[in-house]
Formats: sequence, C-alpha cells, structure tokens
Amino acid sequence: TRATAVVSPDAIMPGDQGQQGINLASLSLDHLGQLKQALEQEVEALTSSYMQLRVAFNRYNNSRDAIKRFSEQEPNQEMLVPLTNSLYVPGTIDNVQDLLVDVGTGYYIEKSTEQTQAFLGRKIELVKVKLSELEAAMAGKRQNVDQVIMVIQQKTHVMRAQQAQEAQGAAQVEV
Repeated sequence: TRATAVVSPDAIMPGDQGQQGINLASLSLDHLGQLKQALEQEVEALTSSYMQLRVAFNRYNNSRDAIKRFSEQEPNQEMLVPLTNSLYVPGTIDNVQDLLVDVGTGYYIEKSTEQTQAFLGRKIELVKVKLSELEAAMAGKRQNVDQVIMVIQQKTHVMRAQQAQEAQGAAQVEV
C-alpha cells in the first residue's frame, strides 16, 4: 500500500491552494520523523489559535448578555462601575440606550444597544466560521500525523524483519 499525506509549509485551511502530495513510502525514517514533528507543531499552533478564538467567542457572548441585562436597567439607578479588575466606584446609570463600543485598536464608537447587539452578533458569527475552519484544519493535520506514524511503524517493522532475516542467514552460514 502507498500512503501519501497532504503537506504544506503553512497551516492547511479549507480551500487552501498550493497543497502538495508527498509519497510517504519514499521518505526515509529520518525524514518521516522530521515531517511528523513539523505536523505536530502545526497541530499545536492550530490548537493554540483555536483556544484563543474560543476565548474571544466567550467574551463576545458575555458582552452580548451584559448589554441585554444593562439595557433592562432603569436610568438613574445606582451601580458599581469597574475602574480595574478589582477596583469599583459608585455611579449612576444616565443612559441605557447609548453605549461606547470598543471596535478594536483602541477605538471606541458610540452605538445604540441595538447596533451594539448587531455588531456583537456579526463578530460572534465571524468567530464561529473561523472556529469551524480551524476544526477542519486540525482534523486534516491530525490525519496527516496519523498517516506518517503508520508509515513509520510499517517501515520500522520491515526493517526489523530484514534485520532478523539477515541475522538468521548469518547464523546459517556459520553452521
């Protein structure tokens, strides 16, 4: 049987072009080991990216829930306003309809609660799509790693069988 794996220097994403097939059976054990190590590093990098996106996904969902709860509050109601993660000051709600939204890179835009909910909804959907793409890429890389491991095991088994035959042949010659 011939085993091939799709290998590229960059992380494979669904729809990537420029992927090349490599006949794994033609590679030496050293090259297979290096390929396995490179693929495992790619899986680790993809997993790290996946975890970071999961954190962003949870943050966007938490923000959307917080906005919903905040918009249900009455104006002039007292609340604690966070200055840092552990420092709060008393304040009053002036307006529950307009929010300052962090749109990235230090920019804040005033948006209504509806606009903010829509903005967060778009961000959540974008992150969902990227998570799905990463899941597919990780599955492909894991499959490639499994193929390389299988070929390494086959080559090792064949090499051991050859060594055993050579040892047996040398023992018969001596007799």
